[in-house]
Amino acid sequence: MRYCKNCGLLTPHDATACPQCGAALPPDPARAAQPAAAAPRYENEAAAKEPPVEALSDWATFGALLLFAVPVVGFIVSLAWSLGFAKNPARRRLAQAYLLRTLVVAFLATLAVLWLGLSTVLTLSVMRGPAF
Repeated sequence: MRYCKNCGLLTPHDATACPQCGAALPPDPARAAQPAAAAPRYENEAAAKEPPVEALSDWATFGALLLFAVPVVGFIVSLAWSLGFAKNPARRRLAQAYLLRTLVVAFLATLAVLWLGLSTVLTLSVMRGPAF
């Protein structure tokens, strides 16, 4: 809180002029001594140090996805490339994305098969009823 030098009124800390007499107030020494707050940083420190990854060409991406489409070989190659056997970081990231998609689809397919199997068993047990 500051005092007006003209009328002696106790003024709010954010006022630039006295509310009673209108005289200009000197700057608040407590606020001037405080350093300005640093702006928040939203970038990742480790990501800022990594050089940008050059993207794969269209044909290289198409070839990798075509290789991933082969059932067993594609899974093995995507697993190997995502674990670091690919020297190209863009190819490694593509393999990681494909492997993650494959695992999510496999999990959802397993849930669907379990749900259908359980609903079939329950339906058959209810429909059987008493035997005469």
